[in-house]
Amino acid sequence: MTITKTNEDGKITLALDGWLDTASSPELGKEIDAIKEAKSIVLDFDKVEYIASSGLRQVVACHRKAKEIGAWFSVVNAGTEIASIFRLTGLDKKIIITEK
Repeated sequence: MTITKTNEDGKITLALDGWLDTASSPELGKEIDAIKEAKSIVLDFDKVEYIASSGLRQVVACHRKAKEIGAWFSVVNAGTEIASIFRLTGLDKKIIITEK
């Protein structure tokens, strides 16, 4: 998986490309841990093909980080299958998730 990080005036976007699974989740975790302040944190799932439970844990960790630093948080561009996983797990009730 590739992560592209942009920071535009405190709006941090992490654009993910590939599979968010056991092998790649630690990389996302490091990016999340490195965020010390932000107005908002956005995970862009436009190019995410698959998400495993370890990836879901990182999404929750990012949500917690945003709350901790007082930032707004959302997941954008989730594909139909990934959005259905968010609904199945109930995360769509706690996190702002927009589909493609």
